[in-house]
Amino acid sequence: MFKLDAVRVENLNYSYHGDKMTIDDISFTIPQGSYTTVIGHNGSGKSTLAKLLLGLLEKKSGNIYINDLELNYENLNKIRNNIGIVFQNPDNQFIGSTVRDDIAFGLENHCFPREEMDPIIEKYAAEVNMSKFLENEPTKLSGGQKQRVAIASVLAMNLNIIVFDEATSMLDPTGKREINRLINKIHQQQKITIISITHDIEEVAQSDNVLVIDNGKLAMSGKPEQIFKNEKMMVRMKLDIPFAYKLRNELAKRGVKVADTLDLERMAEEVCQYVLKK
Repeated sequence: MFKLDAVRVENLNYSYHGDKMTIDDISFTIPQGSYTTVIGHNGSGKSTLAKLLLGLLEKKSGNIYINDLELNYENLNKIRNNIGIVFQNPDNQFIGSTVRDDIAFGLENHCFPREEMDPIIEKYAAEVNMSKFLENEPTKLSGGQKQRVAIASVLAMNLNIIVFDEATSMLDPTGKREINRLINKIHQQQKITIISITHDIEEVAQSDNVLVIDNGKLAMSGKPEQIFKNEKMMVRMKLDIPFAYKLRNELAKRGVKVADTLDLERMAEEVCQYVLKK
């Protein structure tokens, strides 16, 4: 399905202090157009990895390639024209006095002609269901609405890679669901490469690929179903798995074979059939 690499990381190392590695000899690839989630316990190095990919921190050693361009000083501006980030706290991204001004800020930095800006702003405000708030002050919006504006600001710049750095961690459950649906919609409709640093295990389940970071190292990588089958390792790293996977794993331990499904109703039917046969 995916042919080219949007991101390639080779033997990456980074340390904030001395010889203690925050990122320790990590290598991985992220295919173009894919939706990759990055998970790990607090302090595992997830957000540091995101900052390294955007050139906000300078690696100690190793190589980072974005769309086949090596991330170095010479290529930094070219790379930043293709990759953007939505932070945990959207207030850190607000510059303008209105939602319209805030979406316009990135376009101004990319030297878009003024006459071309309004159609772009209105297009992406509509994309995130914020059209009626264009003249509102960003500070008066709800947490979920603020994140929608931050996402619109990044989308308006027509980037092909977006990094979400724990973008739902400050939201209530309703806000999390809304933003997760929006991220999934963006991925499905626009085929943008999504990299999401997250603690939300339900978001992980809807992604294409998962990178599991543990104490600065890449502990596991693969499809969500492959990662969730390794429940013991997830528990050891203080990570959870979705309830449907827990149930399927537990049934397998008890000798109850169910189809490779996450449909709880279907699982219940198969368990009933198993019991009746007994």
